[in-house]
Amino acid sequence: MPRVASLIAMMAALSPGFAQSAPTQRPARAFQIITANLPLPEAGKPYSVQLRAVGGRPPYRWSVPTGALPLGLNLDPGSGAISGTPQSNNEFSVLVQVTDSSSPPLYQTKLLVASAEAPLTVRWTAVPQIALSNIVGGVRVKNGTRDVVDMTVIVVAVNEIGKAFALRYEHLMLASGAETPDLQFNSSLPLGQYTVHADAVGEVPAKKAIYRDRREVAGLIVQSQ
Repeated sequence: MPRVASLIAMMAALSPGFAQSAPTQRPARAFQIITANLPLPEAGKPYSVQLRAVGGRPPYRWSVPTGALPLGLNLDPGSGAISGTPQSNNEFSVLVQVTDSSSPPLYQTKLLVASAEAPLTVRWTAVPQIALSNIVGGVRVKNGTRDVVDMTVIVVAVNEIGKAFALRYEHLMLASGAETPDLQFNSSLPLGQYTVHADAVGEVPAKKAIYRDRREVAGLIVQSQ
């Protein structure tokens, strides 16, 4: 699991402008797959889910670089729709890849899991709010997988010009079905309007699996010091 140096790089990807001087314009959104997980299939019943990506240069091209979808399901490369009639009710995971139309093209891959419960679930225990010049709140993350997950949780506040401020960082091993402690934050920030997001990244090295989830609150305004 990446540590401090890699963490900064990851934050740069999640929040353009992190660890940079204030830009003159709002940065473009990072190219990424934003589909969090897939619905559980029901044998013999029509199945349809739309994969989604943001950033980069549309149109996108979708593929399954390794492995395959369960019998009865297919991925449309142009639309990113997974559809068909599955032949079983079993949980499954699939590695999907999206390529944009840049020259040279950008690409992103992500492991998506179809299960009754999301692999990772981020929830606010205290929705972020302003207290004088501070942003305060709390967050927990639940491990919905059947594995022990190497978990990193990062809470950042991004202002109106794209500069990001870390509010909370936590790294821990999280057992199957377990939830993190209440990760509280209370940080004084410069004047400005902020969007706060909590990102959870979990890794299961033995399966080469990486799971993510995010929660976001916008429109928080620090008006005094």
